[in-house]
Amino acid sequence: MRSGFFFEHPQSKDTGVLMMRCLFLRFDPPFICMNLATLCRVEKVCSMDARKRWIAFSAVTGSTFMVNLDSSIVNVALPTLSREFHLSVGALQWTVSLYLLVITAFLPVASKLADALGRRRVFVTGLIIFVASSILCGLSHQFFMLVFARGLQGLGGAIMQASVMAIVTLMFPAELRGRALGVIGSIVAGGTLMGPILGGLLIAAFGWPSIFFVNVPVGLWAIFGTLRFVPAFPGKPLSHAFDWFGGALFAVFTVSFLTLLANLSGVPEMGRELSLAMVALLSLVFFIRWELTRPEPLINLLVFKNRLFSVAMGAGLIYWILMLFPSYLFPIYLGHVLHMHAFQIGLMMMPLSVSMLVVSPLGGYLSDRVGSFKPALFGMLFFLAADALCATFQASTPIFLVALALALQGFAAGLFSSPNNTEIFSHSDPSHVGIISGLIASERNFGRSLGVTLSSFALSLGISMAGDSHASDEIALVPLSVFSRGFSLAWGIATLFCVLNLVLVILPFTAQKKRGRAAKAS
Repeated sequence: MRSGFFFEHPQSKDTGVLMMRCLFLRFDPPFICMNLATLCRVEKVCSMDARKRWIAFSAVTGSTFMVNLDSSIVNVALPTLSREFHLSVGALQWTVSLYLLVITAFLPVASKLADALGRRRVFVTGLIIFVASSILCGLSHQFFMLVFARGLQGLGGAIMQASVMAIVTLMFPAELRGRALGVIGSIVAGGTLMGPILGGLLIAAFGWPSIFFVNVPVGLWAIFGTLRFVPAFPGKPLSHAFDWFGGALFAVFTVSFLTLLANLSGVPEMGRELSLAMVALLSLVFFIRWELTRPEPLINLLVFKNRLFSVAMGAGLIYWILMLFPSYLFPIYLGHVLHMHAFQIGLMMMPLSVSMLVVSPLGGYLSDRVGSFKPALFGMLFFLAADALCATFQASTPIFLVALALALQGFAAGLFSSPNNTEIFSHSDPSHVGIISGLIASERNFGRSLGVTLSSFALSLGISMAGDSHASDEIALVPLSVFSRGFSLAWGIATLFCVLNLVLVILPFTAQKKRGRAAKAS
């Protein structure tokens, strides 16, 4: 065993290999870690011939392609949507943040329901919701309808993500699971990489609704293929009553807290924001107290008693916040300041994804060879350098410098991600592998939601501070000089997050060194 990876699980050596592959995949779908607990419980694999198994695999992973394509394709459309609906920065962020917010709120509940009611049944329900809401997104002629449909997409996405990995694991025997997992990683990477270019092409040729309609044929095949070829895996009754109250409290906290942050991007209303803050605080307190008393909690919070584990989880949360700054801010900057069209924006966003894909294996390799501290430290230092560079961007910034900054962001992400996961698992008990995996999935989605709302808030704050244009003004009406200063302030705030995360990365290392010196002295 090296660097804290659990290469073997007491129940299956193959599970250990799957765990290692999951952690090394940078483009890891959120459902992978959420369902490792299920992987560890798998004892029997359904009997299927090879042809039928791979056809079923293509249907199930169609949802993986859709979700990851959707996560990157919508960002390219942000400037187009802001012009189409005359949106401010604060209003525009709802097209991204509500989708992520709903996934964050409902993924833990969806995972439990899939265990209890049966994977195929729950999965197909998620597919139907996702396809129907994609059609509704494309048909939306008013912004509030588009946001509502995006929320439904998030619900469908959460339900799908809760089941995909478990279904694939149940379909494939142990000697083929690694290959199937590798193909899933390629599908995730392909969907993420195709999103910007495909989005730019579709918007240029058919308009913004087409980026949502592209989900329909893939989703219809996924529904048909799943019902036709995937076995009806029965549900497993929970040993205790399902924690509906805990799920409701978690959803209330997530929705109220992220809505509060999102509202700060516009024109805050004191009474409304105080009410949201109170609801968020009370629901969080009650959720913690409730979960600590449950025999089968929705989220096991006892693992946070380990301080070094909590610090590593905090570093991972900030990492995901930082990841959404370029994904959300740069399409707006490229469209409004550099006057790029959708296809050009898609091409300009490619260095971020490509460099992330190329460097991610290096991050995992270094983590295994030299430990998690050095690659995580240098990854965060590269983040700091990239964010500081972005803070200098103006309307006259050369395009090659923008591409360099995006590539540097991807390089930093690829270097940091796997070592951080390694650090998290190294400070936890091997018997808690499923619990920790679920927490990482929740951390990822919550961090992405925070990233959108915080980057939008930072940009709105910067615009308000820089000139007469208020954060509630339509983006197209904000003078370029004012927008550029707001953009710089947003990246200045991002650099502060980098500094904070450097502290969190260094803390476990210094604590371990002190512990080692104390052990030698004794």
